[in-house]
Amino acid sequence: MKKILLSLLVLISLLGLVGCATSEDVVVEEKVEASNSMLDQLPEWILSTPKSADMHYAVGTAKAANLQTSIKRAEAEGRTAISEWIQTSVKEVIKTYVNDAGSGDNRQNIDAFEAISVQVSESVLNGVTRDKLYQADDGTVYVLMGIPLSNVEKSFEPASQAVAEAYEENEAAEAANQKMADAFSKLLNGEI
Repeated sequence: MKKILLSLLVLISLLGLVGCATSEDVVVEEKVEASNSMLDQLPEWILSTPKSADMHYAVGTAKAANLQTSIKRAEAEGRTAISEWIQTSVKEVIKTYVNDAGSGDNRQNIDAFEAISVQVSESVLNGVTRDKLYQADDGTVYVLMGIPLSNVEKSFEPASQAVAEAYEENEAAEAANQKMADAFSKLLNGEI
C-alpha cells in the first residue's frame, strides 16, 4: 500500500512539473511571436542603420508622455550617437598619429589634441538633420538623424593643422602627418 501511495505521489509530482514546464514554454513562445510581429512592423532603417558614402546616420528612440517630447528626446539621442561616433573616430586618428610620430611621452600635446577633438564634435553637430521619423503603435518615436561627412571633414582640418604645428617639423613628423591624413580619409570612407 505504501509503495502504491509513494508511486502515485511521485507520478502526480512529475505531472505537475511537466504541466508547469509546458505552460512556461507556451508563454515564452507567445512573447517571441509578439516580439517578431512588432519587429516586422518597424521600417528597415530602424533595424539596420543606413550606410552612405556622403552621410553618417544614427537612430534615436524615445517614449515620453506626449509626441513632441518623444520627438525631442529621440532627436537628442540620435545627435548624441553621432557625437560619440565623431569623438571615437577622431580619437582613433589621434592614436594613429601619436603612435606613428613616436611622441607618446609628450602628454601636453596629446591632451591639447583631445580637447580639440571634442570641440570639433560640438561644432560639427550644427549640420545634423532629422531625415526620417516613425511612431510605433506603443507610442515609441524613432528618428533617423544624419550628418554630411563633408561637415566632419571641414571641421577636422583646422584641428589637424593645429596638432601638426605643435610638433617639431622633421621627417618622422611629416610621415606621421601623412599617415594621420590617410587615417582620416579611411574614417570618412568607413574603413575604420
